[in-house]
Amino acid sequence: MSLKELFKNNYWRGSLIILLYVIYAICGTFREYLFKYAIDDITKGNFNGFVFWQLITTILAILAVVLLPIATISFTRQTQNYIHEIRNEIMHHYYNGSDKKVSEMQNDLTGNLKMLADNYATPWVQILSGLLQIVLSITVLLSLNWMLIVVTAVLAAITLLLPKIMEKKTAKATDHVNKMNEKLLNAVEHWLGGLQELRRYSAYSRLQRKLNEASGNLVQASKKSFAYRGIAYLFNGFGNAIAQIGMSFVAGVLFFNHLITFGDFTIVGSFAFSIFSAIWQITMSITQVKSTKELRKQTFALRENIPVTDKKAAYSLEVKDLVASYKEGETISYPDFTIKKGQKVLLSGDSGTGKSTLFKILLGKLNPEQGQVIFYDENGNQIESGKAKIGFVPQDLVVFPVSIKENILMFNQKLADKLNLVTNKVELAADLDKMPAGANTLVDFKNENLSGGQRQKVVLARSEIHDQPLVLMDEVTSAIDRQATEKIIDNLLQTDQTILMIAHNYSDQLKAKFDQEIKLKSKGKEE
Repeated sequence: MSLKELFKNNYWRGSLIILLYVIYAICGTFREYLFKYAIDDITKGNFNGFVFWQLITTILAILAVVLLPIATISFTRQTQNYIHEIRNEIMHHYYNGSDKKVSEMQNDLTGNLKMLADNYATPWVQILSGLLQIVLSITVLLSLNWMLIVVTAVLAAITLLLPKIMEKKTAKATDHVNKMNEKLLNAVEHWLGGLQELRRYSAYSRLQRKLNEASGNLVQASKKSFAYRGIAYLFNGFGNAIAQIGMSFVAGVLFFNHLITFGDFTIVGSFAFSIFSAIWQITMSITQVKSTKELRKQTFALRENIPVTDKKAAYSLEVKDLVASYKEGETISYPDFTIKKGQKVLLSGDSGTGKSTLFKILLGKLNPEQGQVIFYDENGNQIESGKAKIGFVPQDLVVFPVSIKENILMFNQKLADKLNLVTNKVELAADLDKMPAGANTLVDFKNENLSGGQRQKVVLARSEIHDQPLVLMDEVTSAIDRQATEKIIDNLLQTDQTILMIAHNYSDQLKAKFDQEIKLKSKGKEE
């Protein structure tokens, strides 16, 4: 987030916002300045003059009251549109980049952007208003007596130095609040994600302890942040009060020496209050802006480092000298193997032999200790490392709260003509016939209207309808009955796809239908 980008988000509205605040500041300044004529007319006994100036100042006050909400609403729209654009760019980054925790992405897309809006964008309005107030007030004081400007400059310099005392501490505290908020979101995701399991084993006390701990850390960080801000307010308030008293004293001296009128003396105090209140407002706003420095760096990094999606479809692969290791686990050594275009390969082995770990390496989610994985395109040409596009049907199924049809098509209506074909292919058609809305049945997470097997069929249909040349499949029929599983496997084996499938408890007869079987035997750690 930057001030320049905020303004350019909508140039005309940005210009209108500045104009509105300028007019608002002028109205307020002139209203206070003209009040001196009303005071002078009172001292002279000129009632008509007093009424006239009161009428003028009332009109200016009404105009200011009308302008401020218009300017505020316009600025809010400007800020929210800008935040919306940033959110889209961050979503683009996550969509094309590597997988991250949902809580981390949630924090970047919500909490962090709200903090930037509150602690970066909004303070700039305060800074603009304060600067206008100072410039106009100084202009008025200069028209009264030059000595007032000298005193103002000295006191202003002192007031501006006070916020430096707490600047670093408030910035550090704000960053700490952001980190604790992310940890709380992590705790919510990890522990409430397994809420049913915790209920099953009556583990409420552990859930309460973990969430209370994360929430308590955020509360403490927030308290510390507000405490530092409070101290900063105290320093600024003290300096502001001393400055205003000083200005009133100097104005009194000038009045008793007949250098200014009583009306002038009256408004000097008002403009002194305006100047030093504006300085206080500006210094506190600058402190807020500076406290977001690290957060803005993080956000800029997400927006600037958007990965380029120029991947090429892989049709075959080769594994050589592949070894995976963990800091606190055994080393897994994989056999060399080649999977040719169109081959159907079964990956088997006991639990802990590294099947899922191999998939993570093939998908680029885990870097191997040594060795290499080479992917080839349709013509047998090697694909540049990290540029291979691979299909994947995970064991942890992902469906969305839309219709079964949309879950299969993944919102690509051009594939609708193939829907009946793939639902028959994965034995889903019979299930859909039993549903009143058929393929238009909405997936209901709350009532769990789809069984585990039906969900597997939906995800398999999704993979098949998008015709991915090379697909990794992880236990994709584990929740489907044996008879349907055999039909699904038979249909998959008849496709042109290159398939590498992890499966347990397949019969020897079913295993024999695959082109080859890769058996993992070495013991290791599997995530």
